[in-house]
Amino acid sequence: MPEGQPPRLLLLDLRKSKRSALPAVAGLVVVNPNPGGECTEATTALAVLVAIDGEAAYTDWIQRFHPMCPSNFPHVVLLDPYDPELARRIVRSDAADCCAMDDLERIELIAARLEQQRPLTACRDALPSSRLAHLLRLQATVDTLPIPIFIKDRDRRYIACNKAFEGFIGLAAADIVGKTVFDIAPDEMARVYEKSDIDHLASGGTQTYETRVRYADGSVRDVIFHKAVFLDSSGQPDGIVGAMLDISERKALERRLEVLAATDFLTGAYNLRTFYELAHHEQSRLARNGGDLALVVMDLDHFKDINDSLGHATGDDALRKFVGVVKENLRQQDIFARAGGDEFRLLLPDTSAEGAHLVAERIRKAVNQVVLNNPRGLVRLSISCGIARCLPDDEGLDQATLHADDALYQAKAAGRNCIYPVPEQGWFPAPSS
Repeated sequence: MPEGQPPRLLLLDLRKSKRSALPAVAGLVVVNPNPGGECTEATTALAVLVAIDGEAAYTDWIQRFHPMCPSNFPHVVLLDPYDPELARRIVRSDAADCCAMDDLERIELIAARLEQQRPLTACRDALPSSRLAHLLRLQATVDTLPIPIFIKDRDRRYIACNKAFEGFIGLAAADIVGKTVFDIAPDEMARVYEKSDIDHLASGGTQTYETRVRYADGSVRDVIFHKAVFLDSSGQPDGIVGAMLDISERKALERRLEVLAATDFLTGAYNLRTFYELAHHEQSRLARNGGDLALVVMDLDHFKDINDSLGHATGDDALRKFVGVVKENLRQQDIFARAGGDEFRLLLPDTSAEGAHLVAERIRKAVNQVVLNNPRGLVRLSISCGIARCLPDDEGLDQATLHADDALYQAKAAGRNCIYPVPEQGWFPAPSS
C-alpha cells in the first residue's frame, strides 16, 4: 500500500438496535444496502468490521456471512453495547479482535496492527476484498427482502437462501445450505418439489405457478413461485434460483369477491343467478343418471306487515334469522337462494317429493321458534312452502317452478304457515307426467 494511503476496512452492520454511530475510521466501506444507492468498491481491504448488538446478530454473522470470507481474511467484531462475556467468546474464536463499537481509538489501533501484519504487495493483490464486499452486500441486501429466496445447485442442494426463507422453513441457513429438500421438508411434499426441480432443470427457462404452502409456524399461505434455471460457462444448467411471493391477502380478497358475486348481500344465501347455475348442473345430472330432484319455494309470511309495523331493520333481521334457520337444516349439496323480497328457493338433490316435505316441515317448525321483539311490538315468524318434483326434461326448472309456485299459492290461501301439497294429495307433477 503506498505511503499515506488510509487503510481500507469493510463494515457489515448486523445490528437491529443501533445505539452508537458508525466509527469515523479513514477508508471505511459500508457493505450494507445503501439507501442513497451508492456502492463504493473496496479493491483492497484489511479486514471486515462486523457490528453486532448481541447473540442473535453474532449467530447471524457466523452462519450467514462468515462462510463467504476467505480463511485468511480477518474480521473484527464491534459490540454495541459492549458485552464482556460475549467479547471473550469472540476472541477465543477465529476473530482477529473484538471491541466496543464506540471505542474509536481501539479500532484505529486494531487497524494499524492489521496493516503491519498484512502481506506484501504480491499477496495483498491476491486478497479478494472487492468480490467479498459485493458478496456481503448482496447477502445483506436480499436479507432485507420479506420474500423467501433460495438457490440450489445442479444436484438440487441448497447453496444459499435469505432470512425470509429461513423463516419459511423454520431452520437457520447453516441447517439448510448443503441439504436437499428431503432433509428439510416432509417426504410427500419433498417428492413433489424434487420432481418439479428435475423437470425444470431438464427444460430450462423460467417457471411461475401458484400453490399453497405451510410455513414453519403452521400457517397455510397462498404463494406464487417464481423460479429460473441458471447456466454455467458452457451453457449447461447449473442450478435453480427461486422466490416465493405471498399472495394470501390477494387470494382472500378474490375469494371474498367470489362470495359477494354469488350471494345475496343481506342474508348470505345464494343469489338467483348462482341458484340457476348450480341448478343447471343438478338438472343435467338428473337427465343423465335419473333419480330424484325436488324444488321447494318458500315465502316468509306477513313480511310486508313486519316491515310496516316493526320497521325495515326488523324486517332485515327477520330475513337473516330465517336464512340462518334454513341453513342449519340443510345438507352440503342442497342449494338455497333468495329469489327476491321474501321469496326463497330450495333445490334438494337426490330427494323425493316426500323427502322434500319432511325437510320443509322441519324448517317450518324451526322458523316458528323465532320471535322478533322491538319497542314497536313482537312477532313470531312463520313460512309457507310449495313443493314440486323436477323432471329430467324440464330444462331450466321452468315447469317445476310453475308447479311449486302454484302449490305455494294454495298454502297461502289455506291460511299460511303450512306446506302444499301434503303427501296424500299427490305431487306436482304427478309421477306419470
